[in-house]
Amino acid sequence: MIIKHEESPMKRFAITVAACFSALCMPAQQAVELSQHDLSRWDIGTGNYSGITHIGDNRYAVVSDKEPADGFFVFRIDQNITTGDIESVYLEGFYGNTQPTLDAQGKSVRDCEGIAFFPSAGTVFISGEGDQEILEYDMKGQPTGRSLLVPPMFSRDKIVPNYGFEALSYCAPTGRFWTVTESTIPADGPVAGPANPTVQNVLRLQSFDNSLAPVAQYAYRMDRGKSADFGMTYVYGVPELTALPDGRLLVLEREADISNGYLSSEVVCKLFLVDPNSSWQIDATTDMKKLDPNRFMVKTLLSAFQTKYTPFKRTFANYEGMCLGIRLADGRQTLLLVSDSQGGYGKGPFHLKDYIKVLILP
Repeated sequence: MIIKHEESPMKRFAITVAACFSALCMPAQQAVELSQHDLSRWDIGTGNYSGITHIGDNRYAVVSDKEPADGFFVFRIDQNITTGDIESVYLEGFYGNTQPTLDAQGKSVRDCEGIAFFPSAGTVFISGEGDQEILEYDMKGQPTGRSLLVPPMFSRDKIVPNYGFEALSYCAPTGRFWTVTESTIPADGPVAGPANPTVQNVLRLQSFDNSLAPVAQYAYRMDRGKSADFGMTYVYGVPELTALPDGRLLVLEREADISNGYLSSEVVCKLFLVDPNSSWQIDATTDMKKLDPNRFMVKTLLSAFQTKYTPFKRTFANYEGMCLGIRLADGRQTLLLVSDSQGGYGKGPFHLKDYIKVLILP
């Protein structure tokens, strides 16, 4: 006969605490990183690709931030259903505004950085770092006249130039758009970089509902970047978000440093998972400089990778666009990333290339 002893409430509590502590201490499962592919392999010319979104089947809309018109390219991207690797990429064409507003260099003043497909309307929304607006376009690239109702605190005169809205994502199951400025807005503190080498960027993740109105905002603290040996060009921020069907978000932190003379240039990318459903909400009145550290979103690292330019390793890729790819035969979800080569920027043997890369989420 087996005699069962009733556990005391205190013992049950201790067991529960121990189990929770053990779960918290377990290392997070990592995403699987596949090799990056040069888009020239499929005769895709150099560009300034900065955002990507899935629009159905194997078709994706891609924005480039230095085009003569605001709009988007359409790519057909085929992945292997078993491995997730890229099998082919085909550029279908460009669909742009027939009446764009241009700058002195003949480029769209919008500086298109992020793009999100809005399936219920059959349209896309594009975030512009030049005007800090998020405008709707039909599938021929023409503005519809609608836009997300961006809070005044994110207006063009309230951000650090060239550190505005790059990220944009939409999730149909949750009915939420998501965006964030690439770096800290002046009201919240200094921007991490050579002038402030020990600073951590603090950002405000902003969501909007299907009526295009702002609905919730969350505090996000980036990892600390490098503190010395900055090159001639250094950027550190969040260039992209991807919303998941269960309400969680993928956040890409990207630190790019182009050295004097180019050798030893590198990009460090970190992919984090956050959950707004278990995070504290903030608003425009929140003082980010005094915010309790426990009220920032909890981050789980899924992947960290580095691309470089050295005499022996020329993989330098500035990843700025990100969206969900196909789901594999085994059920795992893939994530697509595209890099911005700044139109093949560089001198002599140093020239940036346009890459596409796949991560397989755990």
